[in-house]
Amino acid sequence: MNEFASTSFLVPLDGSSAAEHALPWARALAAAYGSRLVLMHVVDDREAGRDAAVKARDVFVGYAAEVAAREQIPLGEGSIETGFGPAAPAVLAASEQAGLVVLASHGRGGFQAAFLGSVADKIVRGARVPTLVVPGTGPVRGPGEGPIVVPLDGSPEGERALAVARDVAEKLGREIVLLRAYSVPPPAGAEFAYYPADWATQLEEAAAAYLAEVAKSTEKPFVVHGPAAQAVVDLAESTDASLVVMASGGKGLARRIALGSTTDRVLHSLHRPLLILPPAHE
Repeated sequence: MNEFASTSFLVPLDGSSAAEHALPWARALAAAYGSRLVLMHVVDDREAGRDAAVKARDVFVGYAAEVAAREQIPLGEGSIETGFGPAAPAVLAASEQAGLVVLASHGRGGFQAAFLGSVADKIVRGARVPTLVVPGTGPVRGPGEGPIVVPLDGSPEGERALAVARDVAEKLGREIVLLRAYSVPPPAGAEFAYYPADWATQLEEAAAAYLAEVAKSTEKPFVVHGPAAQAVVDLAESTDASLVVMASGGKGLARRIALGSTTDRVLHSLHRPLLILPPAHE
């Protein structure tokens, strides 16, 4: 399954070393999928003026060429792109022609259009193509050797994320780890003031049966009691995961307001790369 149906992957950069954290993953996936990388910088010309913006663009072209040489990224026609105006809308417009956006969650300095939290957040929520968010703080984590974690909730969106994760795992030679988190919901009224004594056991068995049904023999299933988002973060840490793959929730405007509570919480607490898939149809 090739969810990244394009010849190019887009990497927004702001000139900072933090933003460059995205490059090892971008390079690895581009090689695996036979896609070229487009390094992009956005110059906000609303205050600086057009002449200053053009100068900033020229500086970025030189910087991008240096980064590409250092990271062994082949550059071809159209591999360096600049946009003007607010950062998030410019990146989102460019992403319409890409199969994947790879960006660091934090960047600062270098060039004035810094991809700090709020900008990255807008890109993730607004993109209609898959987005890989790589932590921009701490040590640079490339694809590594760790497994790919896929949380499942029984929904078609979750299973689509699993199909994409399997494709990435096959291309990168990684293992798949499946997670099904469950919790006992609070009573919803006086008539439901208690649950059967074995209710938690039933939920656990149902979660395990679901994973047994969807898992391949080489995939490791984990059933965890507790909040789903925290379970994802904890499992990613305990397995030294190289990547987590999840689907966003909602469509259209709803998705831009909320990715889905679990995906949103994971996005803001995970310290490992997170691949987020938009809804299949909008």
